Amino acid sequence: MAMAFAALLNEEARALEKDGVDTIQFDEPAFNVYMDDVKDWGIAALHRAIEGLTCTTAVHICYGYGIKENLAWKATLGSQWRQYEEIFPALAKSRIGQVSIEAKNSRVPMEVIGLLEGKDILVGVIDVASDSVETPEEVAATIEAATKFIPPERIFPCTNCGMAPMQWGIAFAKLKALGDGAVLARKRFSTL
Repeated sequence: MAMAFAALLNEEARALEKDGVDTIQFDEPAFNVYMDDVKDWGIAALHRAIEGLTCTTAVHICYGYGIKENLAWKATLGSQWRQYEEIFPALAKSRIGQVSIEAKNSRVPMEVIGLLEGKDILVGVIDVASDSVETPEEVAATIEAATKFIPPERIFPCTNCGMAPMQWGIAFAKLKALGDGAVLARKRFSTL
């Protein structure tokens, strides 16, 4: 079934690429939960979804929001979600170009991004599960934390996940903080 869905996603992705889209991101809601399946057939399904694409490809490893069973399971994981250590080496070997992770206010230890050798990392610096607007300084601090494990040129700051359910004013304020924080971080890197 996963391969059938991957084939459908591939069809849609090829159409988007033909229309001029230069980056296609696939959201993966189960890679952080079903680690054995990621290695057994998940990466193969991801490869099927990107088959034939020449644009930049990315996968978002979803932190998981709002599903009662998912929230209950996550409550058992403790203060650090180290299960990413099981799947990131497989993702590092995959043909996907970029990996998106949720870093701001997540329990994913930042050092695990170091396991994604050779990949561009979309580092979530904006918490989409909170209406509290980050400061540019907080955004820059998250970016800076990521530089301890991957080179700055491979970091692409972004939101943790989608912002669709968020009020527009809050979403725009968060996006401004993201941009201002990225500028602040870039200035810091240029002085190193």
